[in-house]
Amino acid sequence: MKEKTSGLFNALLAGDRTDCLGKDLTVIENPRTDGPVNFPLKSDTTLSVIVTEGSMECIADMTVHRINVPGMLIILPSQIVESISFGSGFKGYCLIMSSSFMANLPMGNKIPLLANVRQNGFFPLEEQSLEAIKEYVRMVQAALRAPNNYKYEILTHLTVAYYYGLGTYIHNAADRDIRTTGYDRIANDFITLVRDNCHLHRDMGFYADSLCLSAKHVSLAVKKVTGDSAMKWIERYTVLNAKSLLKTTALTVSEISDRLGFPTPSDFGKYFRRFTGMSPRAFRDL
Repeated sequence: MKEKTSGLFNALLAGDRTDCLGKDLTVIENPRTDGPVNFPLKSDTTLSVIVTEGSMECIADMTVHRINVPGMLIILPSQIVESISFGSGFKGYCLIMSSSFMANLPMGNKIPLLANVRQNGFFPLEEQSLEAIKEYVRMVQAALRAPNNYKYEILTHLTVAYYYGLGTYIHNAADRDIRTTGYDRIANDFITLVRDNCHLHRDMGFYADSLCLSAKHVSLAVKKVTGDSAMKWIERYTVLNAKSLLKTTALTVSEISDRLGFPTPSDFGKYFRRFTGMSPRAFRDL
């Protein structure tokens, strides 16, 4: 059964003005949430929120972002959003890009850029960097509003230039701000592996082998850095994935059980109830 993920952010957000190129690229000026939303959600689009004034709050992949300074928040398709809200004085833009639009950008290796985005999420912007991003948004809006048979090509090239500039800024910011210890790196790598693999693996052996470390060493590092056990992180991400699938897809409970690697729907139900206090169907009906 098809998952209903492609229009989740478009349905969630409204604003003073919205410009779009089909489902490929949407720009929302001065965004706000619009109507009830089934959280948590995982979209197959990339969401960028440019904060120019005011405040906003977002929880993505269990990281709370409370933002009251100019900057940019980026949410990737693999990340799960538990909430998003804007303060009454918020001003800025939302950019929503489809996975196909992002995949077709003629760029070199995007992996280091995406890794930094995933690790940090929000990037405060100095005036010069903020003005550069605002200029990109204004050019995109102008291209979307003008009659032209080559809008897709224009927007593709504008966005490639934008991401190359963004990549330089993000890498420099990461170099300035991130000072990690050995335990920090192990914990970060472990949590990244869990986020990407908990639907297939819920045993410490897999993660320890992937990191070429003993399970005891990984557990010690995760506990020391995060304050919670490694197994608790595995359980959190598994339940968060289950909640997202229950709320934002039309998959049956049995199909979700298969997707998350449980032997039977009954096993999935027991696991879900242990951590939430309710059955998967009861959670879906909330």
